[in-house]
Amino acid sequence: MQRAYATRGLRFLPKLTLAITAGLITAAASYAVDVFTDPVGFITISAQGTTAAPWYNYFALGMTQIPAVRGSISSSSGNQIVTGSTLTPGQFALTSDGFPAYFVEVLDGANPGLLDDVTNNTATTLFTASADAPNITGATQFKVYPHWTIGTVFGPQNQYGLLGAGSGSAADNIQVWNPNTQGFTVYYFKNSGVIGGTGWRSTASPSINVTNTPLYIDQGLLLVRHATNNMPALQLVGGVKLGTTQSPIFGPNKFTFAGNVYPAGIAFGTSGLYTTNATTGLLGGGSGSAADNVQVWNPVSQGFTVYYFKNSGVIGGTGWRSTASPSIDASTNTVPLGAVGLIVRRGNGSFTWAMPQPF
Repeated sequence: MQRAYATRGLRFLPKLTLAITAGLITAAASYAVDVFTDPVGFITISAQGTTAAPWYNYFALGMTQIPAVRGSISSSSGNQIVTGSTLTPGQFALTSDGFPAYFVEVLDGANPGLLDDVTNNTATTLFTASADAPNITGATQFKVYPHWTIGTVFGPQNQYGLLGAGSGSAADNIQVWNPNTQGFTVYYFKNSGVIGGTGWRSTASPSINVTNTPLYIDQGLLLVRHATNNMPALQLVGGVKLGTTQSPIFGPNKFTFAGNVYPAGIAFGTSGLYTTNATTGLLGGGSGSAADNVQVWNPVSQGFTVYYFKNSGVIGGTGWRSTASPSIDASTNTVPLGAVGLIVRRGNGSFTWAMPQPF
């Protein structure tokens, strides 16, 4: 995966409601033509407050924004993708505060589902954050999407209704894991205090507006709830991600909060995370402490269920297991819709997970 990351609670299981509409437009001319578009819909995530604040919940976005453009790839070189489309120059430039506003998905070729930030464009050419050309050999199709941002997900004025405050320690937090530094960036809605104004801020820079900070579709989010009242429903309206998604898993000895990008659960047995080769997938082992882990948060117990691929040992056979039940097959267990898989990588290096479309 060549994309550069910008940086990159809740007492019960989130209530996840999915509505999908398959796009079908019938065009009338001298004859009828059926024109199909990608499915669109929404995910609704709701959760309650707690008398034991703070309460934690990890969640994934599970939808994309609607593509801004799609088309054919004529050629690529370095960090340039030459398209067969007519683009508006500068349409996909960085925001005025330096954030990438769009990303490109390469749909086919050597690495279908490769994603990267777009930094600018001419009338025909996309410029990407990384030199992707060697990894998109044979690619012929692309899509460009707007990034989700703090503002588009939670509302530029906190329309979602998180608890705001004068500091991050008093407000509800949206925490985003940075896999490069192995630490969280903490965002909150500042609604009081003299210094720094009001609006979305980070605890690192409480005077700088971060409304346009991109939230990557495969990047899990941690919501830390400090209020005790029920949270309002978060409705995310967008497109259904189709096809494979290339998602970076960091190592060695690193954590990756991998968000499920699809509006359906990804079963461990068909996830492609275990490939038998620890350089291209997860490290298996005879126990959870020896193998790489995929940890799925349970907001009821406020703890992780730990999964791993058992490939040795006499008792319990082999295959996907949980540390709680090492003799029971867990291959049909999932990283659910709207959930995050915390991947704990041990001694081996980084690899790219070809996250499969689960439907």
